[in-house]
Amino acid sequence: MFHQPSKDLDYIIVLGAQVNGTKLSNSLRLRVERAREYLEDNPETCAVLSGGKGTGEDVTEAEAMYRYLEKKGISPKRLLKEEHSTNTSENLKFSLEIIDTKEDEKGKEASIGVVTNNFHVYRGVALGKKLGCSYIEGIPSKSNKFLQVNYLVREFFGVVKDKAAGNM
Repeated sequence: MFHQPSKDLDYIIVLGAQVNGTKLSNSLRLRVERAREYLEDNPETCAVLSGGKGTGEDVTEAEAMYRYLEKKGISPKRLLKEEHSTNTSENLKFSLEIIDTKEDEKGKEASIGVVTNNFHVYRGVALGKKLGCSYIEGIPSKSNKFLQVNYLVREFFGVVKDKAAGNM
């Protein structure tokens, strides 16, 4: 059971993952489905769909997420694409730059949720805080339970790498 994220966040950032051609990988589909649920429950929230184009991908990860959410009935007006990032650190950096340009006219800092698989939430939130976002929280999606150990080991090394690089 996951904690319940805050209601009515200004933005959610959906972190990209592999796309096979134009289709979402299972890991990315779980993230995007969690984002869809949040967006349906919070109609004023906008989403930044974050991810560039990697090897074997016919479209950017952001574009694949956009198409999926639009087909599921989420208004394109609520979907912003960040299509240049190649890793988690860049996902957050470039997405926060998009959000900064849309910040409230009164100077209010945007409230943000990071949507990613459960094993990846710690790093996503930590990177956002290091980049200066004071109101950021995780919105975990499920992950393949059979691959959980693999994901956790890989994520451990991702955290070590980002800490060593000064990103966290």
